[in-house]
Amino acid sequence: MQMYKGLPIITNKISEAEQRGIPHHLLGNIGLGEETWTVGVFKREASKSIREIRSRGRLPIVVGGTHYYTDGLLFEDNLVDDPPAPDGEGVGLEDTGSRFPVLEGPTEDMMEELRRVDPVMAERWHPNDRRKIRRSLEIYLTTGKRASDIYAEQQRRKESKWSSPGPRESQGPWQSLLLWVYSEPEVLKERLNRRIDKMLDNGLLAETTEVYQHLQQRLAAGEDVDRTKGIWQSIGFKEFEPYLQAVAQGDQDAAELVRLKHIGVDGTQIATRQYAKYQVRWITKKTLPLLREEQALDRLYLLDSSDISRWDECVLAKGAELTRQFLAGEPLPPAVDVSDTAREVLTPRVEVRRQRETPCNRKCDVCNVTVLTEERWEMHVRGKRHRREVSHAKRTALVPRLQPTTSLVAPEEPSSPEEIGFGGALLDGI
Repeated sequence: MQMYKGLPIITNKISEAEQRGIPHHLLGNIGLGEETWTVGVFKREASKSIREIRSRGRLPIVVGGTHYYTDGLLFEDNLVDDPPAPDGEGVGLEDTGSRFPVLEGPTEDMMEELRRVDPVMAERWHPNDRRKIRRSLEIYLTTGKRASDIYAEQQRRKESKWSSPGPRESQGPWQSLLLWVYSEPEVLKERLNRRIDKMLDNGLLAETTEVYQHLQQRLAAGEDVDRTKGIWQSIGFKEFEPYLQAVAQGDQDAAELVRLKHIGVDGTQIATRQYAKYQVRWITKKTLPLLREEQALDRLYLLDSSDISRWDECVLAKGAELTRQFLAGEPLPPAVDVSDTAREVLTPRVEVRRQRETPCNRKCDVCNVTVLTEERWEMHVRGKRHRREVSHAKRTALVPRLQPTTSLVAPEEPSSPEEIGFGGALLDGI
């Protein structure tokens, strides 16, 4: 989101004063009317900047962020690159919608088509995950190859790379150092809430109003705006849009506007906290396995920022020393020895990823929930929600049929399939 022009408050973009004279790249170079950058485009442009920085004898520092993009940059064979256009430049999802109308249709239609052409990938995705379904289908339509086959080939190359004999160094050591600035969940929660308050004080509503007006102008001009990606998905804009719409219409009283504004604030805080949790889950479930494949788990260091008064000691000094050792080629300390927090957080996460989850695609019709691994399915069926919904379903199945003259003994010759189902439900209920 910080790659878009303007919108410094919504995206929490680092200011010129905060940059302190250090050149920053790829910030603010995508206009609101331009096509969204896919991860492949980002990887291409970021790699250009990295090569240019290195050509000047400087150290490239990648700041996250969006781990999907940084992982795509740092790890080879971690994504299916965007298919090449005739001029050799990468293309994004937006370029294919006009050529393949199914990509602009309903999500269920895309999923049906994906099941037909690439059932392996269809089984991986939740039926409501439009972005992933669309991407997998787009890969097939633009390359003629199934995404599942491409990913399988990437995995085979990875396995071949590390199964060959010889020391790790002879096969090309992983050339990056990862510093994870971490904060305890409760501390982070309050810090994020205060961040939203600060954004409001700095003019968040004025900025979202400008974006809303820009959107309305494009819609009024008959332009088709895809709201499912790009800046339209930024945290803050979506949550305040009902308030912005009410202000623009001018038909709401002051009390209703205050209520909508509070809803926007609460929604922005909740979404921000949820995204922070998502970032931690991504590191656990995505980045750590990639580091394991590269035999580079020893390159991830957690720096504890929970106590902001000890920032210089716990984050700045330790991060600088680890970087110095890394660049000098000196032995690095074990990651769990950096701090007690690092040991508490990293140890269980590294251990749990040694056991791979078993993929599946199972739907609980009672709860209307789809899960993608056997482990999550077991957690679901043992969970309170599932047991509560099953109990409720059994009770409601009995209520309309238990009339005063109803027999509790199923008839010898059931007159319809419904009666057979009723007998089973009744016995379960008893």
